[in-house]
Amino acid sequence: MKKSEVKTIYSSYSNGNKEFIGTYLDKSKDDKQKQWRVGIWKFWYPNGIMKCEGIYKEGALVSKKCWDSDGQSIDCSLLEINEIDSEIMFKEIT
Repeated sequence: MKKSEVKTIYSSYSNGNKEFIGTYLDKSKDDKQKQWRVGIWKFWYPNGIMKCEGIYKEGALVSKKCWDSDGQSIDCSLLEINEIDSEIMFKEIT
């Protein structure tokens, strides 16, 4: 059985700006290998401005902050994102 490991994942836009960065715990549970988001996950707009920051604990999203493409703080329900991006940004695994 594989031991638990904290790993970092990140992606960049084609223009070189960061798209997202986050950490996850890769561990065994119920004889299966699973991954949980842990810690801070950050997402940016292609222009380099922060889009969203979420804090995860064992796969559960415990808090989030969002900004519009001009950098103004907004309610996360106002983010103009499609369903796929919403799943990526606010994904919870338990």
